[in-house]
Amino acid sequence: MATPGMISDGPVSLGRDTSHAVSGYGMTESKAAVRLYANSAVVWFDLLLLSFSLAVTTLANYRTSIEPSHLKASLGLRISLRNLLLFLICLAAWRLVLWTAGLYRAASFRHLSSRILLAGLFCTPVAIFALIERSTGGNIVRPGALFFLLATGSIYASRGLLAISAGYVHSYTRAPRTALVIGSGPLARKLLQDLPHHPQWDYRVIGFVDSKPQPDSEKRIHAPYLGKVAALHDVLMRLPVEEVFIALPLKSHYEEIQRVIDLCEAAGVQSQYLTNIFTTSITKKLRRDQDRVVMQMVHHDSRRFLKRAFDFVTSLLGIIVLSPLFLLIAIAVKLTSKGPVIFKQTRYGLNKNPFSMYKFRSMVVDAESQQSQLEHLNETSGPVFKIKRDPRITRLGALLRKTSIDELPQLFNVLLGDMSLVGPRPLPTRDVSRFSDLSLMRRFSVKPGVTGLWQVSGRSNLDFDGWIALDLRYIDTWTLTLDLRILVMTIPAVLKGRGAS
Repeated sequence: MATPGMISDGPVSLGRDTSHAVSGYGMTESKAAVRLYANSAVVWFDLLLLSFSLAVTTLANYRTSIEPSHLKASLGLRISLRNLLLFLICLAAWRLVLWTAGLYRAASFRHLSSRILLAGLFCTPVAIFALIERSTGGNIVRPGALFFLLATGSIYASRGLLAISAGYVHSYTRAPRTALVIGSGPLARKLLQDLPHHPQWDYRVIGFVDSKPQPDSEKRIHAPYLGKVAALHDVLMRLPVEEVFIALPLKSHYEEIQRVIDLCEAAGVQSQYLTNIFTTSITKKLRRDQDRVVMQMVHHDSRRFLKRAFDFVTSLLGIIVLSPLFLLIAIAVKLTSKGPVIFKQTRYGLNKNPFSMYKFRSMVVDAESQQSQLEHLNETSGPVFKIKRDPRITRLGALLRKTSIDELPQLFNVLLGDMSLVGPRPLPTRDVSRFSDLSLMRRFSVKPGVTGLWQVSGRSNLDFDGWIALDLRYIDTWTLTLDLRILVMTIPAVLKGRGAS
């Protein structure tokens, strides 16, 4: 067991750890760079880059869409009230997109990279709107692509410069700060691994205190043992301690932790304790709400608003564009079988709230009442019901299901907010009532979707366990970029006929 000792060689510097390099920099520099990305000056600089990209795109579009003899006159862009208002609208829209894309809350370079692409993708329609309003003429695809490349390229470049700044300047300007660690177990060792990566302070650990120090704790923690918790009073009296880190298990050391906090308050020394009091495996984020800690099971940030806005606009445009097809399918369903055109069924949505899901009717009118007579023919394991050659399906219904056209009325569910374009498959109340595993309920923590991983993975060939596994994987790994990838992959999946059977 370690014995208390005086500090003879000064505080132990945790130094700069380069074992986890990111793009040529250590973890300290990468965290410092991420911290710089949230600076308000960066926000305004991004808007300046977008404005510059729009100006270059406008100039390039003028050069290719008008006669050279009129170029000089066309370049004389007048600063009118209309142009100023259009510019302000673009700035406001871009600011909203950048915020909702999470560009200033990225936790790593990997997250930042995908969010820059996403922000550029959604900023481009705003620029196209401005170009159309300016009546620059010509094909709008080329200038739209040019703006996207300029905007994303310039923002990527700015983040690279910030990373260089963080790597060569910020990490060397961190102010030194002496720290004392309470504990010597796994929590203390994990703390000592994280402290070198702090973006603001260069912590120098002067030692640790523990009533029951672990074997070889001085070698593991790389700091001298200063005594038991009862000796903390004397340690704070004689040593220059600026911060105390409490790394003791709460359950078995509650009274000691309270004693440490009391002593730190009496001495006027700042103290910290770990927030991961309880072990979680899938919690997305811990946030403080007044005097409570909230464990969020799904992402609750501005990306939700961008996802909802995308769902609303896309579903509305889809309904408008596909309205002639809707009419043709409605006529075909009405002429080929008796009953209503739209099949409405109660499904469970977000937080297990029931809603009415719409589909083009592909079965006979009394299909639901016949299901009890067909239960023995169920070909799917688990609580769901599916028959490949379901006798209740009409001839037209087989075609609609094969092409997934029967799902199109769910665009109205998306428009109303009951569903999303991408998400877990909404299940009937009959299937949900047969759930026996509590973990299956986690699929109701997000909105159900028209398409999802189950669609692009070949949903007709999956058993129930595989189906649920894909739903939970989507919830655990959700990003806006993943949604876009699934939407793109859905098109070939539908064209190849991998629809519901």
